Amino acid sequence: MKNIRKQTYTLEQYLKDMKAEKIRTDQECQRLSGQWNPNMVNELIASVLTDDYIPPVILGEETTSNGITRQWIIDGLQRSSTLALFRYGNTKITKNLDEYMVTYQRKATDENGNIKRDEQGEIVWENVEVDIRNKTYEQLPEELKEIFNGYQMEVVIHQNCDTTEISKLVRKLNNCKPMNQAQKAFTYIDAFASEIREIAENRFFKDMYSCNNKDRINGTFERAIGDMVILCEYPSQYRKDTKVGFKWLNENATILDFENLNDLLTRLTESTEITSEIRELFNRKNGYIFVATFKAFTELGREDKEFGKFLHWLITEGKDTEINEKTWTELDIDRSTRDSGTVHGKLDYLTELVKQIGRASCRERV
Repeated sequence: MKNIRKQTYTLEQYLKDMKAEKIRTDQECQRLSGQWNPNMVNELIASVLTDDYIPPVILGEETTSNGITRQWIIDGLQRSSTLALFRYGNTKITKNLDEYMVTYQRKATDENGNIKRDEQGEIVWENVEVDIRNKTYEQLPEELKEIFNGYQMEVVIHQNCDTTEISKLVRKLNNCKPMNQAQKAFTYIDAFASEIREIAENRFFKDMYSCNNKDRINGTFERAIGDMVILCEYPSQYRKDTKVGFKWLNENATILDFENLNDLLTRLTESTEITSEIRELFNRKNGYIFVATFKAFTELGREDKEFGKFLHWLITEGKDTEINEKTWTELDIDRSTRDSGTVHGKLDYLTELVKQIGRASCRERV
């Protein structure tokens, strides 16, 4: 076991030690503070005020040649600096916070401001809710300030380090990449996470979906599956923000929606003659739109295999067919690939194109 000890501070004491430079924030290999966006700041402060878990901060402890001990933040600088700025720097919680009502206890008072007591002389306590949005530390009720200051901050201290060892620890412990937007959004659809993971193993994603090697692990598949379910079953609920869509599905979708999608992808893959041009259609930009088009195609009574013919025709000739003075070539140039208007514009175009050519016309043209 390495020479490591664990210690718990009150957050008030921890921040005081930072302010007094007993705990140093300026280790030379450490990233600068201020890396977080407002949403990350909001969630951290809310976690403290609701007494939720925050991972321990990791310190490196160095003893100089003259016996002076210094502690350096190795991992947790963003958390530490964020909390310090909220406590001392007038940082405000913004309005973009999912759970912004915080409940705390306070002593009940009468109309004259006197503390209420029961028949046994005990203080009467009451639960109070407060909206913490757009508030600084100073604007919080005194009870919430006490909760903030008294939060138990866990610290892991690597002892007897020299400068080289501390720098090595900084590199090692800060080598992790934080969740990207798609990965974080996936945490909002816990009710159907297992169904989405199962769909991600569908042959469609191996044989037909155009992607790079990292898409399987960076949340791209999960985001595409969520978008497919929304466009196939609840198209009016499509939003550019993946988190918004996942939260809506988590509260409103059914398991059948995901089972139907899995079946749809299997049918699409098995019935289509897959070429490099077809794979290019089913890319991150348009894949979920074409899956929704396939569903609309089959709901018109068409056979699955005819959709492959439709796709080949679209690639060779149909892409320049005008509908409402727009062609697929023109629509596909738009760079706002996930904007709701762009996605619905493409889906509406393809759906109308399918309707217009008709079954017999499709067979003739392809």
